[in-house]
Amino acid sequence: MLLKKETYSSQAANIIRQMIRDGELRQGEPVKESLLAARLSISRAPIREALQELYHEGLVTSEPQKGKRVRLLMDKDILDSYAVGAILEAAGVADSLADWTEGDMLRLHAVVDDMRNAGRSSADLSSMMGLDDLFHATLLQRCGNARLVEMARLSCVTISKVLCYRKWLTLFSPGGFAERHAAIAEAACARDAARVGAMLRTHYREISERIIAR
Repeated sequence: MLLKKETYSSQAANIIRQMIRDGELRQGEPVKESLLAARLSISRAPIREALQELYHEGLVTSEPQKGKRVRLLMDKDILDSYAVGAILEAAGVADSLADWTEGDMLRLHAVVDDMRNAGRSSADLSSMMGLDDLFHATLLQRCGNARLVEMARLSCVTISKVLCYRKWLTLFSPGGFAERHAAIAEAACARDAARVGAMLRTHYREISERIIAR
């Protein structure tokens, strides 16, 4: 597999994420720079950069004498990460709801409509992955704190969309998944920050508990 020279490290990071998502690299397994470099036909330097990016995202751990491994999640890691994500997202929404325009609300409703349409033609949540990311990004569309937005995203995305992706696909029916987001959208468009916050905490707690139960 050959990569375009100008984006070696970013492409390598994407490929390693996919390997983790597909279960080719499992939680707790070592990540060998030399093996990845040979597989991708590139030097170890961009692999090292890619792994540093994944370390920042919480997908890879690094310990002296032990090297790098795919992050191994404990139940408490999952519960805590989703709780943090909910708190951060609720804070970002609460601080920015007053700035929402009619267009912002229409964008959020459009994402929910796309979820409903996707749910009618899919038996799992695979078609919802991008829409789920877009929904939560749209909730934070007016939040001016870029660091908060990044931390909220990393708290949940690295678990549900990569480390526990196969479990995530089975958490809810596509139709039920769309309606859970529709209820949050309704509260947001009513500018009810307290209700949105409570719903987000419930939303993320249910996801974490279902991942643990599988």
